[in-house]
Amino acid sequence: MNGRHFLTFVWLRWRLFVNQMRRGGAVNAVFAAILAVGALFLSAFLSLAFFLVGLFVLPRTSPAVVLYVWDGVVAGFLFCWAIGLLVELQRSEALSLDKFLHLPVSLKSAFLINYLSSMVNFSLIVFLPGMAALSLGLVLGRGPAMLLLFPLLAAFFLMVTGLTYQFQGWLASLMANPRRRRTVIVLLTMAFVLVFQLPNLFNILYVGNNHGRGDFAAQTRQEQDKLNRTLAAGEISPAEYQKRSEENQRSFRAKTAEQDARELGQLEDTASLLNVILPPGWLPLGAKGAAEGNLLPVLLGCLGMASIGTLSLWRAYRTTLRLYTGQFSSGKPTAVAVAAPTKAAAPATNLLEKRLPWLSEPASAVALAGFRSLLRAPETKMLLLTPVILLVLFGSVFFAQSLTVPVGFRPLLPYAAMMMALFSMVQLVGNQFGFDRGGFRVFVLSAAPRRDILLGKNLAVVPLGLAMAAPIVVLAAVLCPMRLDYLAAVLPQGVTMYLLFCLIANWMSILVPVPVRAGSFKPVNTKAGPILLQVAFALLAPLALLPALLPYGVDFAVAEWGKVRGLPICLALSLLECAAVVLLYRLVLNGQGALLQAREQRILEVVTTKAE
Repeated sequence: MNGRHFLTFVWLRWRLFVNQMRRGGAVNAVFAAILAVGALFLSAFLSLAFFLVGLFVLPRTSPAVVLYVWDGVVAGFLFCWAIGLLVELQRSEALSLDKFLHLPVSLKSAFLINYLSSMVNFSLIVFLPGMAALSLGLVLGRGPAMLLLFPLLAAFFLMVTGLTYQFQGWLASLMANPRRRRTVIVLLTMAFVLVFQLPNLFNILYVGNNHGRGDFAAQTRQEQDKLNRTLAAGEISPAEYQKRSEENQRSFRAKTAEQDARELGQLEDTASLLNVILPPGWLPLGAKGAAEGNLLPVLLGCLGMASIGTLSLWRAYRTTLRLYTGQFSSGKPTAVAVAAPTKAAAPATNLLEKRLPWLSEPASAVALAGFRSLLRAPETKMLLLTPVILLVLFGSVFFAQSLTVPVGFRPLLPYAAMMMALFSMVQLVGNQFGFDRGGFRVFVLSAAPRRDILLGKNLAVVPLGLAMAAPIVVLAAVLCPMRLDYLAAVLPQGVTMYLLFCLIANWMSILVPVPVRAGSFKPVNTKAGPILLQVAFALLAPLALLPALLPYGVDFAVAEWGKVRGLPICLALSLLECAAVVLLYRLVLNGQGALLQAREQRILEVVTTKAE
């Protein structure tokens, strides 16, 4: 590596940073300075706190507690590190290497500068001094054996930064295509959310499966109540009552202590196993080994993490070299076999060429095109994450704690599931034309009836709503069985709720359109009035869906007050209400189509607004 080239890259990186601050203006520079000073103060505070913990608290504890403390510190660091990685999904090179390859400079120097620049972030500024201070406190508090924490800490950061840099380089190659880039961002966001739901799921399952303490308490209360009745009946003396009560309390405390010891042992075994399996846990495992005087975990941890970090950096360098020399996608051309001439087959029908039954051609085309657009939109993929999270959380709660829902309330669970799905789609359906952006010109120039455009827009979102509501409805029906007529009423009830929701959403889409940035739900520069109206719609939309509960309310009233049970009143009324709402939807849709035609020029002007 040429030393002059390296120093030149350092100077150039500094000049780029200064110029970036100048272009951002004085406000941006002041804000960045405030953040930097805040990060330094936070780092100093954590360093002092960690040092005092390592010096005065941990020397008096067992090595298992040292393991738990380091696990918490590593988990906090990885959480902040993952958030920073999520914000900067695609690697933003400090120096664009393709602009320097024609110069007589070393690629390794530029790669090293970019790697070191990637390490200057909030997580390292805050946690690195704190973890070093904790290690120093342990050295002074537990002895020289804890000096091995420093090479272990260096190997840990080498592993994390190397893996991250390799991962960012791999993402940079994947996200060269803008459409693929949006998909990658959505998938990584979904994975991030699901991964950080795992501790919550573990806590639910762990707490739900440990009922021993509650059983001991119930048994103790029963015995105490028995003693109280015996004393009240005069069968024992107050002295005997006091003696038995104290024995009862001592037995409860002994059983509780035994249960706590058992749970603590299980927790320690689980933590040790996870630390052995997961590479980030090798640092806490090495700290525990150093506290015990066992050097093997320390040496193996250093060797393993240093090897992973070095291999990741080597792979990142090879990826960077291939990416910027045009070899990343190169490959040997594969031979294509030429098939013998056969009878010409009928061309496959494209999705957009299909025709939905019972719909006009314009409405069918708008519905299919809208559905195809939703399949490609990252916003839709983000929405589909909602039922997955809810299934994991609520399903685990039901299984872990064995919740019992009263029979009378079970028909309300599908209603709640559909309400959740519709509420999740408020931003999408209540601002249909805002997500079209420049594509709304197609509707303005089209000769299609405006009511057919609205109908097609509403139908395009039906598969999305089904994908979100159906899993939760099925889960509710399995975990909380209900009568067949109530289960059959779910379909007409869902149609009623969706049509009522679409009627209100159509008004909002026509009257208060809001321009939205591509690939997100974030509005473009707009006034506060439309945003507040959209928020009001999101809050008041559930109230408009309350009429869907009328059939169940009548059925409940007849069963409770009229003492008539077993009749499918809810199903019959749900079918009648669904038919009435379908007629109402058709009538109102004509007026909404006329309003759309009158305001389409204004809507086009709003939704095509570009961010400054």
